Amino acid sequence: MHSPMSGLRDAEPAQTWPSMKHEPPPATSLEWRAKGDACAARGELQAALQCFEAARALDPADAVVHERLAVTLATLGRFPEAVIRYHEAIGLDPRNTDLHHGLGWSLEQMHRLEQAIDAYREAVRLNPKADGSYNNMGNCLQALGRFDESHEAYRCAIEAAPQVPLYYRNFVQSKRLTADDPVFMALEQFAGVAASLTPANQAEIHFAYGQALSDVGRNDASFDHFLKGNALHRTGVRYDEAASLGLFAHLPELLTSEVLAEKHGLGDPSAAPIFIVGMPRSGSTLIEQILASHPQVFGAGERTEFGEALVNCIGRNADDPLRIDIEALQDVGPAQLRTLGADYLHRMHKSLPEMQTGTPGYTRFTDKYPFNFINVGLIHLALPNARFIHSSRSPLQSCLSIFSRIFHDVPFSYDLGELGRYYRAYDALMAHWQRVLPEGTMIEVKYEELVEDFENNVRRLLAHCGLDWDERCLSFHQTTRQVNTASAAQVRRPLYTTSLQRWQPQKALLQPLFDGLGPELAPVGIVSARDQAPLADLNATATGTERKS
Repeated sequence: MHSPMSGLRDAEPAQTWPSMKHEPPPATSLEWRAKGDACAARGELQAALQCFEAARALDPADAVVHERLAVTLATLGRFPEAVIRYHEAIGLDPRNTDLHHGLGWSLEQMHRLEQAIDAYREAVRLNPKADGSYNNMGNCLQALGRFDESHEAYRCAIEAAPQVPLYYRNFVQSKRLTADDPVFMALEQFAGVAASLTPANQAEIHFAYGQALSDVGRNDASFDHFLKGNALHRTGVRYDEAASLGLFAHLPELLTSEVLAEKHGLGDPSAAPIFIVGMPRSGSTLIEQILASHPQVFGAGERTEFGEALVNCIGRNADDPLRIDIEALQDVGPAQLRTLGADYLHRMHKSLPEMQTGTPGYTRFTDKYPFNFINVGLIHLALPNARFIHSSRSPLQSCLSIFSRIFHDVPFSYDLGELGRYYRAYDALMAHWQRVLPEGTMIEVKYEELVEDFENNVRRLLAHCGLDWDERCLSFHQTTRQVNTASAAQVRRPLYTTSLQRWQPQKALLQPLFDGLGPELAPVGIVSARDQAPLADLNATATGTERKS
């Protein structure tokens, strides 16, 4: 999901424009607006904001200035303020489709999906060809479980802009197509001319068509398209494998059992958080949906607040201010740990005020950002009473499922060798956390066991989280809540077992993955039965559909 100015970065302080001593200051609203546009184009967003505010002060009836303010605020992540500016702009220019779309996008980032849908609906009412608004509306409707409406919205997006591959991928990841579906046939034709597209759009089409072929059982052809799509997408992804795997190897040296025992109990004492961690596509959405079916648990989804709090509270890397100084972890003291835990909780409550509205009230909440598996040791020190659930799945099945998707934040997944090596490093780090955490802090829930022995594993989950038994957790598919991953449809259906016997490509095609996984994790034998479930089965969790900014 990207902001309307996602390529820009708040890299320069506000003093950039006043320091230009040889230029006279702008005198009119239009001049201030032009100055703000120039600052925004350079990524100087704070300076741009000041320019647009100056323009608004001189001409408060200029709808364009209000829109510029809204877009800049949204890019800075200040969504509530952006919403105010969008409403002001709409008041001045109510028939501007872009304003309603921008309002919808900002509301979507605030998880106000019903209001976002209303804004997108107004955009397409004003402009029936507003393909991006149809697409985003489809995403919101899917997250709310309104699947028939979401599929219709995706179809409208494709009809309005049949040349945009993203819309096909969003659609096929939310609905199984039949070979006679018009979208399937359009995809087939699109795939035939994919070579004429940009590499990024070629990748989109290969992933979309690969999913569609999987749905109709053409698995060999499906995997061929996934191979092509991944190879194309990998060329545009920045991934420093040595740095990532080096971090995983270094963390156990910094956060040993002795360090965790010495600093245990120094953080914030809240017992509210339940962290669900693991690899993508491991069943974490299912686990969260089960827990969120309990009246005392709020399902917060995939949250990045701990990482934000970590950067804020721990020493920053001198070369990259957005990353922490890993070596500084050795000197973290009680005050920092307590502040880190409290800062995380404050950020969560500020972002999700609905957590406070339960009846009689939520006592726990889930945070299922999978890559918090890297932060388990620090989270435990900052929040010693938090509980962890390690969501795991067969290495081969997990990796194949990951390989069938484009993700926002999974740069290691587009090359089978890199994917296997990352999985092996993740597995080793999780084994370390399991060894050094106090007993009862983390349990592992294996997806296959959860499916095969559902009730006993649900009871185990609730007991681990200190929750009383509640039958509603067995009927998780009936729970109404927002689900922002590609498993939105699956967790609203009763549990099924077809994904336990997925189709698998020929061994020769997977050899790079097996080499990466190593002998301990690679499967001993491999089957390629034609009656197995499709390759891109959607039962486990994945990154959600993408937005059109």
